Amino acid sequence: MARTSRVCSYCEKPMGADEFKCKSCGNLVATKTTQPERSHMTEDYNPILDRYSIVLLVIITIFFPPIAIIIGGVMLFSDHPYKKDTGKLLVTSAIVFMIVFIFIFIGTGTLTISL
Repeated sequence: MARTSRVCSYCEKPMGADEFKCKSCGNLVATKTTQPERSHMTEDYNPILDRYSIVLLVIITIFFPPIAIIIGGVMLFSDHPYKKDTGKLLVTSAIVFMIVFIFIFIGTGTLTISL
C-alpha cells in the first residue's frame, strides 16, 4: 500500500493508509480522507443589490428619511465596501431630504418653531 494514500483533514499533510493520528498536527482522523478540490472554503456571495432593492431604498429615503438613516447606519458597519458606500449614500441623502422637508414645512407655515 502506498504511504500517501490518505491526507489529514485538518492540516492536509500526507498520512499512511493505516494511520489514524496525524504525525504533523496530532489530530485524530477517523475516516478515510481524500485530497480536497480546494485548499480553502470559498463563499459564493454577491453583495451587489438588485434593482428592486435599490428602488425600495430610494423610496424609503424620500418618504421616510429617519428609517433610511437607520438602514444606512446598519449598512455602514458592513465589511463589504459596496455596502459601506450604499450606507453612506443612504445616510447622506436622508439627512438632505430631512433638511429640505423642514425648510418646506417652515416656509409653508405647517411647521412653526416658537422660541
